[in-house]
Amino acid sequence: MKARQAVRVSRLELDAAKQTLKNAGPAKQEAARLEVENAEDDLPELLKDLNELAKAQACPGEALSSVQGELEELSVAAEGDYRKSRKH
Repeated sequence: MKARQAVRVSRLELDAAKQTLKNAGPAKQEAARLEVENAEDDLPELLKDLNELAKAQACPGEALSSVQGELEELSVAAEGDYRKSRKH
């Protein structure tokens, strides 16, 4: 539950950082961009860690397998978004 909460908080921080960047004036744009990059760095790591935790605790139960599959998708998507944002 703590890991899921950490992911949720990280996602909210990333969204807030993106909004700050969007509204930043020229003088604060670089600092806001760095904040977005740091938040993006944190999110894929947390998703990867949560995914590994789910894999480690996987049992025959379908519910946990379903959660693990969703986490895998989120992890891959976050990693793809992260890499795409670094190309610009």
